[in-house]
Amino acid sequence: RRARLRVKVPEIFREKSALESCFKSYCCVPDPHWPGNSDVQWRIAALARGLGLPMPRPFRAPYIPGLTVLIPHYGEAILMEKKELFHDGRNNVVPLMDWLKQRYESEFSSFVGRMQTAPGRTWPVAGSQWAEYAEEQWNKIGPWSAMRLQTLWRTVAGMCLYHPALQCHFEAQADRTSRLAQPGVWDPSDCFTCLVSMQMYAFFDATQLAHTRRMFAKFPNCLKVAFIAHKNKGLAADADGIHGQQRRRYFSCLIDGSCPDGPDGRKLPRFKIELPGYPILGDGKGDNQNHAIPFMRGPFAQCIDANQGAYFEQMLLLPCVLGEFRSNYRGDGASKRIIGFPEHITSDIGSIGDCAASAEVAFGTILQRSYAALGARMHYGHPDIMNKLYMMQQGGVSKATKTLNLSEDIFAGMDFSLRGEQRKIRHREYFHLAKGRDLGFNTVLGFFSKLASGTGEQVVTRQAFRLGQALHLPEALSFYYAHVGYYFTQFLVSVSMPLLVFVWLLVLLSDCEGDFHMIPKCVPGMEPASEVMARTLGVWFSWLLLLFLIATSLPLFAEVWMEFRLKTALLRLLKQLLTLSPLLFIFQAKIIGHYVVNELRYGGATYVSTGRGLPTDRRPFIGEAADGSGGLKRVGGLYLDYAAIAYYDGIALLSATILVLVAGGLQVREELQDRLVWLLVSLGLTIVSWLFAPFIFNPYQFVYRHFREDLRCLCAFFCEDSGRHWVDWYDRTQLKAGQTWTRSYLDIGFFTSALLITAWYATMNLKVEAFISIFSEFGRARTTHALMLLPPVLLSGAYCVFVPLMEALVGCTGILRRRLRRRSLPGAAAAAGKSALGDVGGTKASREEEQRRLRAAAADDIESAGV
Repeated sequence: RRARLRVKVPEIFREKSALESCFKSYCCVPDPHWPGNSDVQWRIAALARGLGLPMPRPFRAPYIPGLTVLIPHYGEAILMEKKELFHDGRNNVVPLMDWLKQRYESEFSSFVGRMQTAPGRTWPVAGSQWAEYAEEQWNKIGPWSAMRLQTLWRTVAGMCLYHPALQCHFEAQADRTSRLAQPGVWDPSDCFTCLVSMQMYAFFDATQLAHTRRMFAKFPNCLKVAFIAHKNKGLAADADGIHGQQRRRYFSCLIDGSCPDGPDGRKLPRFKIELPGYPILGDGKGDNQNHAIPFMRGPFAQCIDANQGAYFEQMLLLPCVLGEFRSNYRGDGASKRIIGFPEHITSDIGSIGDCAASAEVAFGTILQRSYAALGARMHYGHPDIMNKLYMMQQGGVSKATKTLNLSEDIFAGMDFSLRGEQRKIRHREYFHLAKGRDLGFNTVLGFFSKLASGTGEQVVTRQAFRLGQALHLPEALSFYYAHVGYYFTQFLVSVSMPLLVFVWLLVLLSDCEGDFHMIPKCVPGMEPASEVMARTLGVWFSWLLLLFLIATSLPLFAEVWMEFRLKTALLRLLKQLLTLSPLLFIFQAKIIGHYVVNELRYGGATYVSTGRGLPTDRRPFIGEAADGSGGLKRVGGLYLDYAAIAYYDGIALLSATILVLVAGGLQVREELQDRLVWLLVSLGLTIVSWLFAPFIFNPYQFVYRHFREDLRCLCAFFCEDSGRHWVDWYDRTQLKAGQTWTRSYLDIGFFTSALLITAWYATMNLKVEAFISIFSEFGRARTTHALMLLPPVLLSGAYCVFVPLMEALVGCTGILRRRLRRRSLPGAAAAAGKSALGDVGGTKASREEEQRRLRAAAADDIESAGV
């Protein structure tokens, strides 16, 4: 008789009554069995919630179809090193390692405990004294830190968990009668491949190569790396049919951990496929993904970004996920699918990180769930799983036309939907991956500027045009709201406040004045314009704004409530309000509106590399000062980043508001003044956000030493070398080369400016005509009329004459000579200006500098290909 095996269910999984759950959640009585780590709490809750959702019948080992996880990599960090985590000489900045230790204090204590108890290893009891750690200890701290930052190491470690998860399925429920399950035959690597497409592997330095070798040594043999190699044409080029103007031959190569090392330290490729010319035709990422498609094994592909992660318990659900593609016969609609999944955002560090994570949580869960139900969900790159066979029919997993397909991922979903034939894009909630988002103010806004520019290009594509014709009205409206409409709405919201203040001021100045009552248009007893506007604006801006705030916060609030509890949702919402999240989102709307409209007006969208590090470094106001002198070492700061985008408009809005106050906009009855409170609050938030939001969210902004340095750099920016820095910045950012007339008549701002000038002219003319009617005996009335309308023209002309004269008197004419010399010698002057300015573009310039090494060698190939 077999003995019974009794298993005691852990207390954490015991079913609890509603009264007990409410008592422990809201009565400050913690559950002693519930883990204190927030990440572990989410993992247990997500697994329990996912197991209760409908799932398809899973595949059984060893009949699991093949899956390849594709990770594009350009220059992202692979591993963390000591110089990135701790700077011994920088006492004024908190080391990154201190941030990590404080954020993951219990995990760091466990890590130190494991290191101290490991046999044959010595570990110092140094705590936060990072200078006392030896190089051997930093080699262990680096991977631990990389697993808690947005690094390629963390992404590969998470994706390779598919390998042991498949092995667990095989050991637990494999069909032992199959020949595939015989000893020595089954290998999880036959079902799963983790393919990292390293576009710049051929140009890696020694550190990056060492990190790549550590990945091959650490992770299973399912890890592969695809990269682009090149060589000179050689003598056999004519025989091989190489184009005569092509000077190099390009190859898509595959390496793994078993490949031998070459003489330069790089692994020799196991497979090599020659490409028909220069492979990077777009902005890089789409080409980086598509060139690796020949090395993808199995019928299914999952596109992953290099800032994601995974959890083992979620990887165990892979057979159920692949069951979503199970078809009754070859080619039926069930196999033509893109399956999307939510993401667990792990980068909620700091106020900016928490706001960005909250927006991503709402978009990746409840919004995509709604879009899928309405038929408007597209492919957003990660962590969707798609049928590779059908994606290859439409040109790959991403579109790669330069500028036009800047948002490359969404076009895969748009083309997939346009092909029809029972193709479906679905969203499932039982499977999750981890995701990191941008953490700093500049990186978050840089990311949204890229999305807004990509949306501006997306509007003019044939895919958007054809979807507008093919979709039914409910699906078309959902598609518009979920994609293009959101960005256009942000523009309308950001431009509505200045336009409203202008109309308010125009109505106030057009009102009847007390001395002009004899004019027929001004009848006695007419209600003042200030009260008319106060009554109208009081209806538009009232307590109903609270409903607008609730509506915008409701998706996140509902999702956090469903995933955790009501108390957590309320605390998170209150925390964001107290950390000035409205200022961030107002400024974000301004950035989005600026870039999406400028893209429609001018075009020229470019890839923005935002970076994914912690925001521990301070962004200067206008540049970095040179050591030991009053000059500038590097130009670039918050003022130059957002002057033309937000600061100028903020000053204009502030000036218009002051004019409204001076014109008597608040001189109304007491009951009407109360109605204007909500409008003044909205105006104040907008002005403060547009003028001060970048400085409020900038680390170490209000330290006096940095303020003094910013003031010195500001003086050097305008005065050093006859204002060279300011002139170069103005020429580069404001005076863009192009067809002036073409831009003028297509520029929306041109027509808006003409409308405003016309309205002001009409108002001024009305006042002057009233003045002439009253003082008709004044002989020079007509002359006065002309003189009152000419100052804008006369003063502008006088200014244009006065400035060159002052430049000649104070010796600033060297600027003009340099500008003329730069026009005559554009190549040399541009190179000199670039070397003098240094890294003006930040991360974008560094990316372009790195990419130039590959592009320069292929310039003739691009020209011959007609790109």
